Amino acid sequence: MVEALGDGGIAHYTYNLLKAMKKRGISVSLFTTINYEFKTEQHGYEVYPVMFRFANIVTNHIGYLARETAFPSMLRRLFKLAEYPVNVLQALAAARKVQAQCVHLQSVNWIELIMVLAFRLAGLPVVFTVHNVNPHHKTLRIYHRVIYSMLYKLCNSLVIHSEQGKRELMELFNVEPGKVWVIPHGDYKFFVPEIELTAETAKERLGLPGTVKTILFFGAIRPNKGLDFMLSALPRICRKIEGLRLLIVGEPWENYQRYRKIIEQYQLEDNVCEYLRYVSNDEIPLFFWASDVVVLPYREITQSGVLQIAYAFSKPVVATDIEGFKEVIDEGKNGYTVPFGDSQRFAEILITMLSDEIKMLEMGKFSRFLADTRYSWEGIAEKNEAVYRLASSGRGGE
Repeated sequence: MVEALGDGGIAHYTYNLLKAMKKRGISVSLFTTINYEFKTEQHGYEVYPVMFRFANIVTNHIGYLARETAFPSMLRRLFKLAEYPVNVLQALAAARKVQAQCVHLQSVNWIELIMVLAFRLAGLPVVFTVHNVNPHHKTLRIYHRVIYSMLYKLCNSLVIHSEQGKRELMELFNVEPGKVWVIPHGDYKFFVPEIELTAETAKERLGLPGTVKTILFFGAIRPNKGLDFMLSALPRICRKIEGLRLLIVGEPWENYQRYRKIIEQYQLEDNVCEYLRYVSNDEIPLFFWASDVVVLPYREITQSGVLQIAYAFSKPVVATDIEGFKEVIDEGKNGYTVPFGDSQRFAEILITMLSDEIKMLEMGKFSRFLADTRYSWEGIAEKNEAVYRLASSGRGGE
């Protein structure tokens, strides 16, 4: 398994998949970044945390480069790009050392074309998980389509998390349907500690009154996440739900001032609690325990790890009606989907939910039921194993 980020949602996904594979008796190894988030965990599989050693040393010594604003982010990527050919050779050496029969890449970046090409030239079958059909969450340029089309053509099999994602892959990148496997995103129950806090206690630990109603917006803040849409619906909700708090938890990957202007425009300062940083795994439970409902007001995405964290913590959800969400949210049972931009409907749904404590608890229980059954890693590992076997036999997709 190759995973080039080392932290965040894709690293969490890979960690859980590898552990489930190991449980099935499959010999698995991970090639990842030097700053691998789970380096000290007892995960039971071999880890090669060597990618971007030089880039990380430079970033750690020059704090400015760690920022997510345009110029430092570009410099950081240039350092990684320069180091990447060395990483490719290291990955090939690691694959040879463990006598790999199949390579599975977890990524969202076009640069992986180089590594895929190297593995294919070495005679190894490659499976690639497409976590986001549009990794940049912007209009795909012609050169993006050309590069990704080449990347996917080189792979033996592709894994994607929704039927809508499969249709988009076929349409945008001319991918053969038989090459694509639809395997849902797995549960994130590993975040849930054995000793749990009540919502009231968690709220108090965050400095909030234990009885206030809370909405959680969680994860990296990017334009596609629709935080502006959520904020536009918030005034209506605050007029009906006294003392309501919106928890905005995550690291901004854009200029956050645009959201501050909306908050000031609608005079929402007393209703918004901001935690604008990368949240470590140990901190995640507190924010989900403290939430009554989790919102995903996204403009566009293929699938979301945040949704699975909400399910693991038995939380009801309200999301936009993009196909990826409609496939995994059971309407009225554990959440609702609303057209993007319909702030009145979004507000009405949240007001109804927050006004009915018993209904919210029932919906939350159904979210956890989905995590325990439909999205369990055991079944997902079994499906991925089938992909590996077919890829290794040269037969590709389903």
